[in-house]
Amino acid sequence: MLSSMNDICNLVNIDSDSKAILIGRNFEVDGFCKRNIRIITHAHADHVIGLNKSIMYSKHIVSTPATYELVSELGYVNNSLKPVYRTKSILLDYFNRIDFDGEILEFYPVEHIIGSTQVRVLTDNYVIGYTSDFKLTKNTFIMKDLDVLIIEATYGDPVWRRPFKNDVIEYAIDILNEGLKKYGRVVVYGYYGKLQEFMKIIRDRGIDTPFLMNDKIYSITRIVEKYGWRIGNFYRLTFNTKYFDKYIVFEHMNKAKYRRIEGSVMNFVLTGREFEEPVRKIDEYTWLIALSDHADFDELINYVEISQPKLVIIDNSRDGYPYSLARELEKRGWKAIVMPP
Repeated sequence: MLSSMNDICNLVNIDSDSKAILIGRNFEVDGFCKRNIRIITHAHADHVIGLNKSIMYSKHIVSTPATYELVSELGYVNNSLKPVYRTKSILLDYFNRIDFDGEILEFYPVEHIIGSTQVRVLTDNYVIGYTSDFKLTKNTFIMKDLDVLIIEATYGDPVWRRPFKNDVIEYAIDILNEGLKKYGRVVVYGYYGKLQEFMKIIRDRGIDTPFLMNDKIYSITRIVEKYGWRIGNFYRLTFNTKYFDKYIVFEHMNKAKYRRIEGSVMNFVLTGREFEEPVRKIDEYTWLIALSDHADFDELINYVEISQPKLVIIDNSRDGYPYSLARELEKRGWKAIVMPP
C-alpha cells in the first residue's frame, strides 16, 4: 500500500509544460523531461510532444513496432535525427517486458489506433499502470493488481456518454451501401489512424469496393496491413478509375470543408465528438459518423472498476474533464487525484 503522498510524488508525476507522464526513476511517457527512457504510447501528435528532444537526450526510445513506423511516416522525427531515432529505438511487443536499471517495463494492448499501447512499470515494489488514450472494447487489456492507475479523461464528465455506441457501425455501413448504390462514389474524411480503422470496418463487413487515397494515406495503410489489418484492394488517387464502377475515396479531415455537395458523391465525416446520434445528416450529401477512439464517461468508470487500483491519478495535461472524473470516482469510493493540479 502506498504509505504517503511523498511516495506517490517520488514514483509518478505529470509535467504541465511538456505533458510528460513521469514514472519511476527512468521513464518519461509521451513527453520530454530529461529522462533516460522515452516511451511513445501511440503516433498521435499530442503524444509525441518533444520527441526530437528525447531522441537527442534519452538513451532509448521505446514503442511498439507499428508505432515506430507510423511515427517516422507521419513526419514527427526530423530528417537529421532519423538515424539516431533508429539507433536508439527499442521495439517492444505486447505482453513483453524489459528491464531498465532494475525497473521493469511492460506493454499491453489497447483499442485506440494501431500500435497503441498501455504502459505498466514495476518499480521499488510498486506497480504503476498508464492507459494512455483508449476506448473500452474486447481489444483493450485491463491492467489489474496496480498500486497506481494513471488514466486519461478526454470524456471524463457524465454528460459525455454514447448509449448508441454499439449501433454506429451498422448504421454507417447501411448508409455507405446506399451511397455506393446511388452515386457509385463515397468520400470519407477523417484523421490518420481513424481512416484506416474505418477501412478495416468496411472490409470486416464483407465490402470489397476499391479504396482510393493520397500517397500519405496509402503509406499509412500499407503499414497497418503489415501489422495484421486486412485492407486490400486499395490504390493511389492517381489510379485510373475507369476500371471501377464504384469506389470509396479516403481524404484527410482537413479537406472536409472543401467536400463536394453538388450531388455527384456521398460524403462521410468521421468524428469522435458526436454524442447525440450514431449518424447525423449535416447536409443533403454529407453524413457525420460518430466513430470515436476515446472512452466515453461510462467506459472510463468501467475500466477503473474492473482494474481495482489502490489509487487513480487522472491526467490533467491534455484536453478533458479530469476534475469531473475525479469527483465521480470518489463518489463511487475510489481514491482519485488530478495531476498536474
